[in-house]
Amino acid sequence: MDQMSSLRALLLALLQICVFRVEFTVAQKDPEFIIQPIVKIQEDSQPNSLVLEFRVKTVDPDPQIEIFNINPPTTVFALPTIHQGTGNTHNVTLRLSSNASLDFETLRLYRLELRVSANNSTATQTLEVEVLDVNEPPQCDAVFQFPGAVVKIPNDLTVPIELYHVVASDPDINNNLNYRIHQVWPASARPQFMIDDTGTIYSNQGFGYQSSDKDFIVNVTVSDEQGASCRGKVRIEILPVLDHTLNFTVPSQSVTISEDIQVGSVVAIVKALGSDLRYEFVGNYPAYRISQDGIIRTTCELDLETNGDQQRSILMIRAFSTTHRSGTATVNVTVLDVNDNPPTCTPSVIVLCIPETISIYSELATLSCSDADITNNSVSYQLEPNAVSQFKFRLQGSQLQASPMLASLELPLVNNTLDYDNAEIAHNNFQYKATIFVIDGGLPPLTTVVQVLVTVTPVNEFIPGFQQPVQFLVNEDAGRGTVIGMVRATDRDWEHDSIRYSITGADQGFSINPKTGELYLRRELDFETQPTHQFVVQAVDLNQDINPSVRKQTTQEVTINVQNVNDNPPECNPFYETEIYSTLSLTEEILSLTCWDIDGDRLTATLTNGGKNDRFRLNELQLFSKNAFSYNPEGIFDPIFFELRIEVTDGKFSTTVLVIIHVKPWTTTVPTTTTPTTTRKPRVQTVISSYWEPEPWFVAVMTVTIALALIALGLLIWKILQCTSACGKPTQEMSQPLLQNTYMNFAEEAKPQNPRDTPQTFDGKAQDPVTGRNYLFNSITGERRWT
Repeated sequence: MDQMSSLRALLLALLQICVFRVEFTVAQKDPEFIIQPIVKIQEDSQPNSLVLEFRVKTVDPDPQIEIFNINPPTTVFALPTIHQGTGNTHNVTLRLSSNASLDFETLRLYRLELRVSANNSTATQTLEVEVLDVNEPPQCDAVFQFPGAVVKIPNDLTVPIELYHVVASDPDINNNLNYRIHQVWPASARPQFMIDDTGTIYSNQGFGYQSSDKDFIVNVTVSDEQGASCRGKVRIEILPVLDHTLNFTVPSQSVTISEDIQVGSVVAIVKALGSDLRYEFVGNYPAYRISQDGIIRTTCELDLETNGDQQRSILMIRAFSTTHRSGTATVNVTVLDVNDNPPTCTPSVIVLCIPETISIYSELATLSCSDADITNNSVSYQLEPNAVSQFKFRLQGSQLQASPMLASLELPLVNNTLDYDNAEIAHNNFQYKATIFVIDGGLPPLTTVVQVLVTVTPVNEFIPGFQQPVQFLVNEDAGRGTVIGMVRATDRDWEHDSIRYSITGADQGFSINPKTGELYLRRELDFETQPTHQFVVQAVDLNQDINPSVRKQTTQEVTINVQNVNDNPPECNPFYETEIYSTLSLTEEILSLTCWDIDGDRLTATLTNGGKNDRFRLNELQLFSKNAFSYNPEGIFDPIFFELRIEVTDGKFSTTVLVIIHVKPWTTTVPTTTTPTTTRKPRVQTVISSYWEPEPWFVAVMTVTIALALIALGLLIWKILQCTSACGKPTQEMSQPLLQNTYMNFAEEAKPQNPRDTPQTFDGKAQDPVTGRNYLFNSITGERRWT
């Protein structure tokens, strides 16, 4: 029994270990990212700069990580590197590539799809890299910076004289430039020059070719609002005005060109009458140049959105000859706007984190969009959700008309419940994505795309609920550690049914698995003492809210009904002694046994002491006479004293009752009552029959063991038969003496060794102890015949 108990304990321990391993494997996610999904980096970050450090949790000692998708495609990110951390964590480093260059004005968001492979499984993670704006210095025209621009001005122009327009731009959006003259040579001419907010240099005095300086150098500083700057200089040469005016074939002409005209394209051609002529602009027109033969061309790309003054320009052209003759003409240039600027929006990407309980139609963000084109600058909006965010958002109005250059729209609005508690949104990392298309009114229309990324955070909304009612039935002979059943509570919050169970109140001998809700028995039960047990199980949800301390709980009363098992023997009054008359009727009860069973089982009684069964009978627990008693002095004379042993059983256990009956011979046939009397001290004899009922697992083990033993025995017999057949049969001479000796032994054993050993024979004669008369007794029928 000790070995069987040890074997049983070992098997139970192995089973518990296997269950734990399975539960642990199911509960653990491997591999798993530990990462911040959104990271920000400045646009002036140097190559090989650190982007993000994060961790990967896995038991695999050699996980592999990669970037399997980048949107939009780019090479600015290097391959991530991974190395062992503490425990089951691995540290991952993501850096910029060696040739990386970030530009906030060009691209503000990268979306990386990371994938880690470990333990024959993979896990993916989306990482949003947002580029932050950094102030960049203005950019001045290269010639203006070095060696410097050269302007030639005739000495007869009237004041104020427009001398030069400084060409500069700022890479940063919506950053105003400031122009300042910081030095003039000669210094005495400093009060003569000024510069306006557009970068145009003027002279407030006229130039005298004969009486004043003929060369000037003006140094200009261009700075932005943050103080970053670039510098350049303009050299001004004064030209003498010659006599004898030259005449142009077309003194004044008007031309119209498109904004998207190629650099160097012909704008107009001027022609003066004469020979050996040269042409030059009287004023400063940075967007145009004129050749010595009178052809006017563009010098740069025209952009009316940057410089609205380019929409209409009046070019003054001077023609002069080597004979000191000159003349002027004008060209009116009109530039037509082209839809070459898509709308710009702030913010360019909408990234939000909101709780799942946000109310419908709540405003999430404000999007402001503008079109830099000076014409056709109205914008309209169109929302396009993906399959997951369908019907989750809406724009207030499908198309908006806005005032020139600016449109403002409050968007998007929550159009439906943002549910966190379903597998579909969990598969998408609890993110809703949509796209807003901002379309301008030009032909063809240009579109700007604004990505919307809304991450929903969990809110513990629902209280766990038990399945009603909770009742279990268990046998009262169940051992400690027996699994009674399982309680189950459900929670509609994600992850569903993340619940911990506990038993509240006083200890009643039951325990519960906090994860699975399995109930275990910790002490022995007794139906007769307490047939029903009641206690309260509490269920608390876990990790159902962004704040882990926010939990909801519920309780459920559990009823354990104990199933009665026959584990108590019947109890009886152990001894009865009574006196009856020999004339008692066969149908009249001699006595009734007083017996009971705590388990409530049905009791049966049986006479156990041999021949007394022929004289008495039992009807359930009532004792009756089976045959009439005979006390005829001339005939059969029955005994007057009977000692009966009666076994009372409930089917499993039994108790023996001793009954003493005194028969009083009586010649009358009148029935009399019995008078029980107790003449000696009662003797209590209780027999408890117990048996061992093996458990199913032991039956299985013993069946397999017996089968193996029978197979081994069969193999052994087969081997012995083989050996006997090989050795041969014994000869007749060897076996004959053995048979003779055997017969002699049998004959000797058959002979009587002593006359006393001869069996005695009973002749059937007996003497009555009361009358002294002899009679013949028939042991088969029990009859007496007097002699």
